[in-house]
Amino acid sequence: MKLYDSILLQAPDHAETLQLKGILLAQIGVPEEGLELLERAIVQAPENVRIRANLAKLRLDLGGIDAAVADYEVALAQRPDDADLAFSLAGALALAGRHDAAIEHLEHARTLSPDHPHVLANLGNLYRQTENLPASAEALERAVAVSPDDPEVQHSLGVTLAALHDYAAAGARFRHALKLDPGFVRAAVQLFYATLYACDWDDHPKLVGNFRRLLGAGKDLLSEVSPLVALYLPFAQDQLNLVSEARAAVLRPSAMVPAAAQAKSEGAALRVGYLSADFGGHPVGRLLADVLPRHEKAAFDVTAFALAPPDGSDVQQAIFSGVGRVEDVSNMSAAEAAGRIREAGVDVLVDLGGFTQGARPEILAARAAPLQIGWLGYCGSSGGLNDVLLADEVVLPPGAAGQFREAIAHLPGTFMPLNRFDGAGDDPDTRAAHGLPGDGFVFCAFNASPKIDAETFAAWMAVLGRVEGSVLWLRAHASVTTQNLRSAARSAGTDPDRLVFAPTTNAMSDHLARHRHADLFLDTFVYGAHSTAADAIAQGLPVLTCAGEAMPARVGASLCRAYGIGGLVAENPSEYIDTAVEVATIIDHLINYKSALSAALETVDAGDGFARKLEHAYGALWRAKGTGLLKPGTLVPMEDQE
Repeated sequence: MKLYDSILLQAPDHAETLQLKGILLAQIGVPEEGLELLERAIVQAPENVRIRANLAKLRLDLGGIDAAVADYEVALAQRPDDADLAFSLAGALALAGRHDAAIEHLEHARTLSPDHPHVLANLGNLYRQTENLPASAEALERAVAVSPDDPEVQHSLGVTLAALHDYAAAGARFRHALKLDPGFVRAAVQLFYATLYACDWDDHPKLVGNFRRLLGAGKDLLSEVSPLVALYLPFAQDQLNLVSEARAAVLRPSAMVPAAAQAKSEGAALRVGYLSADFGGHPVGRLLADVLPRHEKAAFDVTAFALAPPDGSDVQQAIFSGVGRVEDVSNMSAAEAAGRIREAGVDVLVDLGGFTQGARPEILAARAAPLQIGWLGYCGSSGGLNDVLLADEVVLPPGAAGQFREAIAHLPGTFMPLNRFDGAGDDPDTRAAHGLPGDGFVFCAFNASPKIDAETFAAWMAVLGRVEGSVLWLRAHASVTTQNLRSAARSAGTDPDRLVFAPTTNAMSDHLARHRHADLFLDTFVYGAHSTAADAIAQGLPVLTCAGEAMPARVGASLCRAYGIGGLVAENPSEYIDTAVEVATIIDHLINYKSALSAALETVDAGDGFARKLEHAYGALWRAKGTGLLKPGTLVPMEDQE
């Protein structure tokens, strides 16, 4: 440092020295001062590609994504055949949300350097993110070929193979990554996730034990565990919250302070923004399609901030045509998206994604709105990125509020709307056409395969063993999943042919229609049915659930109690099994539950009811924010909400 200072004392505009001192300052922890020197350096030497690239990198490190992109573009224009520059520009573009442009520059870099492992790996990851899975697999297979000892590349290929439903090959890649790096937490997480989809539970006791030990590790290590995948772990609520808090701590800028809530003038509309990647043919979109258009437009100025490009679905059309405005922020950086939300003057931002696929929690970390509320799409804590988690007293009991880094607010009844947008088709088929017995009892479990845990499946086999002639109707997934479930049934002493697999339907109406052929929906234990339970209830099909300790295991209980079938909420697996057998063998029990459900569907949250209770909650929470009553870990009084 003294050498640089002495040179600059004699030649204060010496570009090379300004650059070197700037880099050193950044390395010793004063990057802002380093940035100032690099900016001076580039003024003196605007044609120096190396200085401009270092300036761009430091801008990126400090969060100046757009400025970094601009500098990398200038540098690449000056040296268009530099694969490393094209690679760096692509990385900045990806952070800016401009994935197509990033892919274009990575393909350019691959042309210049066909076996550049990092170019190939990033290209494969971006192709996967843009849902071009064959191209992703091709690039990552090549990356593995040229860099077989890189655990990150092995992991990336595994993620793509899992997305292609080749779970055995994906598992092999994750295991190889862990062999190369035994402490590679993300590879262990993805191995667990892939085996969940395959219903291959052999490694789960060991993996779950390892994840449990991570709870006592530092937040940096724990933050490598996906909060979404953690919902599938048999953890208590406070343990799940630790995972979310660790991830949130990585995302949250230390100096970010929430904006103050401004009092609204009499009669002024509350500006509400909904933030989601799922405003389309997704379960969340289907639950919202009949709710968001029902907002009282004079009192609530609603904007949908879309984190994914339009999908052209009828669901999306209903949502977008039913709100005041739509803002597509899918190709923006988190900072740009947060800025757009602030420019729109949003008072209340409703986060519908949390840590789910396609969500952008970085936007929440940037404090895009004075009041941020988590609701519906992610059944867990934001780790404090939001001010409030909107739930109900069943899915999140009052006594659990103190475990959360956000305040808790309860909607009356259930926090989850039903899908009242899609109607069931006619389905003239008989049970036999679906592979079901004409007169046997049909249990159905239409949850996605990763929600089927070993303990739940054992309970199902116990039920089939006690109800003669009954079958279990499941959703088909990958062939390996079907094989593993049939094998598990055989090992439990159950004829595998008593498992019937329903193929994926092209139309939601066809899927809903087949519910009429089932007698009772069976929920899962660790991560229960959410939108699938709501679909069953909307079709008049009773749901049997087992209320666990954590939120993911309590949504079924919330729905059942709200819709008049609280008797189907078991407190433990033994009670769950006994209740299933009773409903299947005592016909009056089933008739009574169906009758109670049918009556409740006519009145509970019908018509504008759900939108009204959301509006009441938003108004109450906005006032609580303004008066300083939103305290993390507390239950917010919701006035006279009914």
